[in-house]
Amino acid sequence: MSDNFNSNKDDVINIKFNKIKKNTKLLITIGVIIALAAILLANCFYMVDNRESAVILRFGEFEQVVDTAGIHLKVPIADTVRKVPTEKVFKMEYGFKTAQEGTKTTNPEYAIQNDEGRVIVDGANNNASLVMLNLVIQYKIDNSRNYLFKVDDVEGTLRLALEDVVRNSYQKFTLDDARTNKGAIDDVIFPELQQKLRDYEAGILIKAVETQNVELLPAVAEAYRQKENSNQYKKSKLEEAEKYNNTVIPQAEAEAQEIEQEAFGYKAEVIANAKAAVAEFEALYGEYKLNPSIVKEKYYIESMREFITNNNIIMDITNDSNIYKFYNLENDEVVKQQISSKEQTSSKDN
Repeated sequence: MSDNFNSNKDDVINIKFNKIKKNTKLLITIGVIIALAAILLANCFYMVDNRESAVILRFGEFEQVVDTAGIHLKVPIADTVRKVPTEKVFKMEYGFKTAQEGTKTTNPEYAIQNDEGRVIVDGANNNASLVMLNLVIQYKIDNSRNYLFKVDDVEGTLRLALEDVVRNSYQKFTLDDARTNKGAIDDVIFPELQQKLRDYEAGILIKAVETQNVELLPAVAEAYRQKENSNQYKKSKLEEAEKYNNTVIPQAEAEAQEIEQEAFGYKAEVIANAKAAVAEFEALYGEYKLNPSIVKEKYYIESMREFITNNNIIMDITNDSNIYKFYNLENDEVVKQQISSKEQTSSKDN
């Protein structure tokens, strides 16, 4: 009796265990099905942000590009979604590299890459110089499909294209342009670089080309410094010459104008005196025609007066006179001596 009871008890336990085991398997199966359904359901949807686009691959082959923001359907397992940040602005440094970003309390640190940024300037005019260039390129992705599949290394391709454009462009400019007109050179590089990237189908849109710094090699810097000193010296001399020109020439012009005015005055004076002399002569000539002897005597007296004024002692001997006249002008006295011609003759004989 006891053995039968124990046997029945074991059968009940086995039945219950098998039932529990069966129910557990069912629950596990249902859970797996639910999990797989959840996974499949999750893979049917994907989200696109308004700052990105989604490239859909079906079994690894390009299917389409989705640019519309929101939730979209896809084929589970078959479709793969690769998102591309189309609104993000990327930056590539050329000739230098940021070693440490700056903070509010510290300045950024840069590592110069001279081998990369070394460029020949003014090579077209056989006056080549070497400069070390630091430049930044800003770009965006404008074609997601080309960006992902047309070029293997987009930034490497961009760097090679930039090197080619930079080295060709800088050779057309002088050293002074490279140092002072960096913006003008950037304007030349910008369209040429963009055209190269279009030719490569890199899917990149250049936003900005900005030259940060142009440094000279030590030997070139010394030669350039000497040139600048010479230019400054030349400029100072030109300024001095200009100052002298602005001072001396107006003064000379003023003096010339003054001399010219004096000449005009002298001319007017001479002409007036000449006209007065002519008028006086004409008046005297009229009088001479009426009384010639009186006029002759007048001119004689005036001439003698002028002659006497210019001499201290004068002796007057006339051919038809036996009178010597001595004028002592220092004492303002007139001494007259009359000697007969006979007495003169006798004194000569003695």
